[in-house]
Amino acid sequence: MQALLDYLQSHFLSEPQLLFRCRSAPERLRELQQAGRMPLPSYRLSGSGMASSHFGERRMRGELAWYPRAMMEWLIEAEHADAAALRGRFDQRYRAELRCLASEGIAAESEAPLDEEWAHFLAGVYGACTRQGRIEQIAAKGAAIAVIDRLTDGQRLARVPAADIPLLWRAVDLLDAVSALFAPDEQAASSRARCVDAVKRKYLGEAA
Repeated sequence: MQALLDYLQSHFLSEPQLLFRCRSAPERLRELQQAGRMPLPSYRLSGSGMASSHFGERRMRGELAWYPRAMMEWLIEAEHADAAALRGRFDQRYRAELRCLASEGIAAESEAPLDEEWAHFLAGVYGACTRQGRIEQIAAKGAAIAVIDRLTDGQRLARVPAADIPLLWRAVDLLDAVSALFAPDEQAASSRARCVDAVKRKYLGEAA
């Protein structure tokens, strides 16, 4: 538990911190979330126990929600735009990042609608698996994994052709830069473990 708490305190904002910095209130945050304008927290920590002080002992129970740091910017935007406008901004930023990456050779294979990505964003999923939960990081993560899986055939290849190694390095480095470090108990099952650490060991001759 302490390792997880240390990780969250180092890389995320607690709900009170988010609200304080954005000068918002819990009730307003819930309204925006219910309206599909603000993502849910990426982590929820629940607990109970006894508190002891000069005034005696008392039983306490509570839950603390944690958000990626990019949610400060998003919460401010959500206060001034409806759900349709926010979805449009999400799509615009996501596709702009994909175009930028494609111009550098890191191309995602699909131009499908971003309904699933938007749903995951609102559910708080991407906050747990990218560095700050920024839309550009979400797009880059997906594109990098697509390239890595394509070049390694989902890591079924015994060896990647030499001509593909430079692009593989770029995709791995990109994923390394935008991917979350992950909580200690999540690391083994994470995309970082599969597509950064394992790929470096198997194909790039580097101990992760």
